Amino acid sequence: MLSECLSYWSFNVSDADSGQHVSEFNWDDYLEETGALSVPHHAFKHVSKPGQTGLTPGMKLEVCVRTEIETAYWVATIITTCGQLLLLRYEGYQDDRRADFWCDIMTADLHPIGWSKQQRRPMRPPEGVREKHQDWEALLEKALAESCSVPASLLEGVRYMP
Repeated sequence: MLSECLSYWSFNVSDADSGQHVSEFNWDDYLEETGALSVPHHAFKHVSKPGQTGLTPGMKLEVCVRTEIETAYWVATIITTCGQLLLLRYEGYQDDRRADFWCDIMTADLHPIGWSKQQRRPMRPPEGVREKHQDWEALLEKALAESCSVPASLLEGVRYMP
């Protein structure tokens, strides 16, 4: 949701001067714990509404796994969108949002489902998924068979840094 976008910009940044990383703050948890209400989305007219990019929560795509030494890709699900930012969750984390990550569609290495196979690129999950799932190959097979892929046309023209 928009509150997640705001928490990313407000609290998930490094203080360049001190070299310290500010711990992540989760607005949804805070609002639930305090009983507070979030500001309605229409109050943020300057922020793109979900769907304007055509990318919607639930769509899946292949994304470069940055923690791997060798370039590998894994399936991720779009959790929410905020303009050109996507909150993604790797396949295998189910409802565990601790490993969710933000990426910018203009700079991230994102592809529709099936791209890795066409390009003969390796598909390998991040370490956290390998720890949770002994048979991650079966997990991948299931994800590829059942996925609602991001249409290739929505990623065309999007540049990325390999």
